[in-house]
Amino acid sequence: MDHLDNQTNKVMAMLIIQSIMKNNTLISTADKVEVLFELIKGLITDLDGTTLDEVDEEDFSEEQNSVARLIHMLHNNDPEEMFKITCSVKKHIMRGGPRRLPFTVPSLIFSALRLVRQLQGQDGDVVGEEVPTTPKKIFQLLNGIIEALSSVSCPELALRLYLQCAEAANDCDLEPVAYEFFTEAFVLYEEEIADSKAQVTALHLIVGTLQRMNVFGVENRDTLTHKATGYSAKLLKKPDQCRAVYACSHLFWVDDQDGIKDGERVLLCLKRALRIANAAQQMANVARGSSGPVTLFVEILNKYIYYFEKGNPQITSATIQGLIELITTEMQGDSTSALPTSDPFFTSTLRYIQFQKQKGGILGEKYESIKV
Repeated sequence: MDHLDNQTNKVMAMLIIQSIMKNNTLISTADKVEVLFELIKGLITDLDGTTLDEVDEEDFSEEQNSVARLIHMLHNNDPEEMFKITCSVKKHIMRGGPRRLPFTVPSLIFSALRLVRQLQGQDGDVVGEEVPTTPKKIFQLLNGIIEALSSVSCPELALRLYLQCAEAANDCDLEPVAYEFFTEAFVLYEEEIADSKAQVTALHLIVGTLQRMNVFGVENRDTLTHKATGYSAKLLKKPDQCRAVYACSHLFWVDDQDGIKDGERVLLCLKRALRIANAAQQMANVARGSSGPVTLFVEILNKYIYYFEKGNPQITSATIQGLIELITTEMQGDSTSALPTSDPFFTSTLRYIQFQKQKGGILGEKYESIKV
């Protein structure tokens, strides 16, 4: 391989990977991984005399995706050997530079998380090198790998991976580790993610992941929840703010966790979302014909209905009735006449309430006093 010119070297490296994939060949020891990565080093680092500017973008993506797929073919059921393989792969791909890391790091992370799942329930503080492989030890390695990714201008990808690791730490019942991953994700959100669309996506990912966490004690959970709700009110656009705030209401009411059912704070979130929607409505009155704000009212109504059915004592039939009347009044206003999205959405929501009333049963009785 060393005697080939750069282009032929890459072609041969691709053929080796394709052969491994085609024959479903598992590479099962760290020594074999070392030999393999030495053979395909033309895809993993810049060969002498080659600059990335000369490489075709499509070919480069195909090469790096092949390396990413290859990482999943490196496997051993013995945790100690698998950890050695992970460390070996890390050593090689970290030399790849900023353009390669976004392709290869996620594969390595998910390969290591597969080992974490295998070891779930084991624990032990890492003291010296003789300690057997534990989830905590793997998480320490992963933290460093993602940190390298966040330093090469891929904060959104790094944030996603931090949240994946936090969820895996949650399943391993490692509260301090999960909290650390969340903290890293929050730091990235605050310092590196500036684009408003990227902020919206990142915030919904944070809220969704935090909702599924059950490892946190009251204090840690409150700290993280407070941070997330704070971010939601600072988003650039009013509709984005509104949707993020009502999404945060789910952090205070988690169905499968008895301790997390705070109806009052849910109501506070929904009322805050209503205030933001109202502000957006008034802004839309200046620019006529915007369908966003009325749609927001209907979305919030659906959230009220969700918590009403879940038995939140703060959400009453009178509250829902008042919101229905508010939306009806708004939709009769000139500035929002003939809206293409709000009408069917609102109509189908009312139809759902009517359907529950006709169906009867416990839900039907709850809806009985609501007039649609």
